[in-house]
Amino acid sequence: MKILILNGPNLNFLKKREKIYSNISFKNFKKKIIYYSKNILDIFFLNSNCEGKIINFIQLNSNLKFLIFNPAAFSHYSLAILDSLKIFKGIIIELHITNLYKREFFRKKSLISLRSDIIISGMGIEGYFNAIDYIIKKCI
Repeated sequence: MKILILNGPNLNFLKKREKIYSNISFKNFKKKIIYYSKNILDIFFLNSNCEGKIINFIQLNSNLKFLIFNPAAFSHYSLAILDSLKIFKGIIIELHITNLYKREFFRKKSLISLRSDIIISGMGIEGYFNAIDYIIKKCI
């Protein structure tokens, strides 16, 4: 089964950003995810700092069953991404590495949550593994 993991701006700098995000590089993070789900799921990644590229990716893949999406800063203001998610037919798992409710006031609200079926927040990169586990359990 094909699964999309879509990441918004600055997540390609995981190890280079503040420690609250991760001490693992994005490249190693991707390797761990692929290894963890091998032989069960086909994982496809897109990480983009560009809102339009994310929208196009969602539109092109709108018929898939699952999307794991960390919209990062786009969570808080992107109506355009929210509108594109409304055409996605499958289950959307919104994921945040940090706990949004322990962050600055402007980060506490996610527009993307209006379309998300599941929200994982504050578990670090472990949240991605939990999302994969959920998908595997739903599909088996």
